[in-house]
Amino acid sequence: MRSTTRAVLDHHLEHLRMSGDVLEVGGFTRNKSAIDAFPAPRYRYRDCDLMVGDIPETIVADITDCRDQIPDESFDVVLSCDVFEHINRPWLAAAEIARILRPGGIVLTRTVWSWRNHPCPIDYWRFSPECLEFLFAPLECLEKGYDLSERRKDYSGFWADGGDSVPVDTFGGFRENWAVYTVHRKGSGPAVTPFRDTKHPLAQHLRRDTQGTVTNPALLGAPSLDPLDLGARMDQLAKQLDLLHNQISRMNGTVGHRTATTQRARAALAEGRTAIASRAPRAARAYRGVRRELRNLAR
Repeated sequence: MRSTTRAVLDHHLEHLRMSGDVLEVGGFTRNKSAIDAFPAPRYRYRDCDLMVGDIPETIVADITDCRDQIPDESFDVVLSCDVFEHINRPWLAAAEIARILRPGGIVLTRTVWSWRNHPCPIDYWRFSPECLEFLFAPLECLEKGYDLSERRKDYSGFWADGGDSVPVDTFGGFRENWAVYTVHRKGSGPAVTPFRDTKHPLAQHLRRDTQGTVTNPALLGAPSLDPLDLGARMDQLAKQLDLLHNQISRMNGTVGHRTATTQRARAALAEGRTAIASRAPRAARAYRGVRRELRNLAR
């Protein structure tokens, strides 16, 4: 379970002092489920899935039609994370969840608004918070919104068979990841401040809607920058850096040549001094050598 979803869940569980029977729709496997969010003896956790996995006491049922497996008003908390987009008839699932929820019980639904295709086995839908609110219309909506905590993460795909992969370009894979969530209650009860409106550090990632504040630079009178234009400018800058690198390399080669010439000239001077000091016949040759190296240095 994502940290923001867990924070929203914990907020409502604590403020409403929830306990009792919990059903997670589509827990899948134990390490991906929310079982650890519902410790015993306060909670009695069950999972509803289409097949048995490694979660104890899984209820094998189709959440769009589970009247034979799950009685009316049998759970105090119902949770689903990243499941509704894979349900072919989500309106039936919402109706069944409302049926099996006890009076005063809550249901937290997290699904996606903008996400890459990830068919497991089929990726059917995308939802707005208002859509989820409409599906659960018989229940009271305590909180709804968008979760932007993973908005700019680079999701190119994770499956070895490439079934969830997307084309990759200069900016990576899929980078517009918006989730949605709602919290509903069956019947009336005490008011609860939405988690989104608290001062919790994770609340900053949640927002009520996508509109409301002008952000378009053109409307604000500020210059806009097309990311594709930025990519082209970066390519030009890379070429300029390559040219500069080549020029520096050539300059280093010239400097290295001149350094070696200077060292030879100094060696010739030292040899000349030694020859003059000893009045050796080599003095004239050493002097000519110094002149020759100095001319090379001046080139």
